[in-house]
Amino acid sequence: MKLYAWLVGAWTAALWFFTFGVARVLFSVFPRERAGEVTTALFPAYFTIAISLGLLATVVLSLRRRGARDHGALALQILALSALIAIPIFIQPAIAAHAPGTPDFARLHGISMALNLFSLIAVPVASLLVIWRRKE
Repeated sequence: MKLYAWLVGAWTAALWFFTFGVARVLFSVFPRERAGEVTTALFPAYFTIAISLGLLATVVLSLRRRGARDHGALALQILALSALIAIPIFIQPAIAAHAPGTPDFARLHGISMALNLFSLIAVPVASLLVIWRRKE
């Protein structure tokens, strides 16, 4: 379980650090348009790291699941991973087709933010389900 704990911890840290650290600083230091350009340039690295850690954590958990809470944690992780995968594959290309400030851009950006926020919450909740089960 140490490997799982390390992977899910790194996955959670990557999600939170980019969303509330990097992106927040960029938007507080640069004008909105420039911050958006820099953030967009960082997305490939962010999603590669987050999805890779998520895949590894999910595989490790799927090989070691032992009870109902582990199954629930696995389902949450799969949903979080699916949300993260959907963003660069479906949402970002659609966003790129619209100019910032347009209604379609705002709608798609909102969807992207909601999917990312879901992952930010689901991953630590999933890990807590596993940890709590282990302590019983």
